[in-house]
Amino acid sequence: MTFKVFFLVLVAEACSAGMHILFKRGVNTLEPGSMRSIKGYLRFVRSVLKNPSVWAGLLVVCCGMVVWLLVLAHAELSLAFPLDSIQYVFILLASAALLGERVNRYRILGTFFIIAGIVLVALQ
Repeated sequence: MTFKVFFLVLVAEACSAGMHILFKRGVNTLEPGSMRSIKGYLRFVRSVLKNPSVWAGLLVVCCGMVVWLLVLAHAELSLAFPLDSIQYVFILLASAALLGERVNRYRILGTFFIIAGIVLVALQ
């Protein structure tokens, strides 16, 4: 795998992680309300669709999909798809830094195993 492809994977995965962070930030500002009825779900969906963070997340994921298509144009899917797991690392770091979520040793250990798997796939 070339550095260019690896860089494109990182950009695509950063966009994916950014989407998740923006979505989470957006729904954290909403009142879930009563989800026991169709009206409750519709109110929630309406609130989501009015949220700027959700729209920003959609824009970021669209950009990430374009980059991911570039990755697929230059790399085998059997190599590129396992590298897609790097977003778990990005999510762990970003959720702690940007959302203030707690990261415990089990999450760190699990993320370490994901990194080990990514390295094994990339070394082929």
